[in-house]
Amino acid sequence: MRNEFAEITRQFVRQNGVRQVYVPTNGYFTERIVAAIENALEEPELDLFVVELSLDGMPHFHDQFRATKNAFKKAMETYDALVEIQEHDQRLRIHAISTATDRNMDEIQRLTTYLYDRCSKMDHHNLAIIRGDRKDPTLHGPHLKQYEELYQNIRRLWAPREEGRYGGIVEPLLQWTKIQTIRNETQVVPCRAGVLAVVVYANGDVSVCENHKPLGNLRYKSFWEIWDSDEARKLRELIVRKDCWCTSETFMWPSIVYQPVQLGRVMLGAKVWQTPLPLDESEKLRVSEEELAQLEQESGDPGINVQVPLDGEK
Repeated sequence: MRNEFAEITRQFVRQNGVRQVYVPTNGYFTERIVAAIENALEEPELDLFVVELSLDGMPHFHDQFRATKNAFKKAMETYDALVEIQEHDQRLRIHAISTATDRNMDEIQRLTTYLYDRCSKMDHHNLAIIRGDRKDPTLHGPHLKQYEELYQNIRRLWAPREEGRYGGIVEPLLQWTKIQTIRNETQVVPCRAGVLAVVVYANGDVSVCENHKPLGNLRYKSFWEIWDSDEARKLRELIVRKDCWCTSETFMWPSIVYQPVQLGRVMLGAKVWQTPLPLDESEKLRVSEEELAQLEQESGDPGINVQVPLDGEK
């Protein structure tokens, strides 16, 4: 985490009118995370601050996958610390996010039940699909049918907490769009990357989309010089032609909500008016206390020397 994180956040609130902030984190450095969030929450105009704890599976798998000793345990310590902040500031909300691959589908199914039972102040468990470049070239996305089943399991499990949650309609719309995009291998919703959204990296690089190379750097050109360049125009034309497609929620969401016809189509496809049936106790894949204790004991040796970048952790 950057030392200036809180001040950067507060600058966006003061200068750009930002009222809601969503931040993914591995949750490893509890004290630094707590200090930064408490600082950011001092901004009175901030309406919502959501922390998403990024978890790949249960302790042993998560620690191995991240090649980091006690990564899962540290994330849970951060959750507990965030709960204490939330007790006196309800603007802070706590979510989890898991990135589905061909290796962790069963892990996520066990994880989501564990989180629901252990983390009573956690509102939501977000499910993403791995995308983009990865350091381990053998790592692939999940089978689509298995992914759909996992999402429905998570949706039904968390249904009691989703009811009335601010932003609760977002997940079913995004999941329907992502699944249809993968199934058809094309943009199901016309992408508005480079029109409604832009990427600015920590080093100053600017791109219309995280899946395309940077078009310039703010250290050498102004934002508008980059934004209005011939290269940017050509890249927008490529996107409009649907020469590319992806499952990036960052660009899917504005593409859905700021195109009324597409919003209506996605709402119909996702059947957002239907309330999912809560999971029956017999359907929940629980983790016993004995198994959990063993997993946490085993988590001391990461055992894998490759770290894989996940969605939201750039």
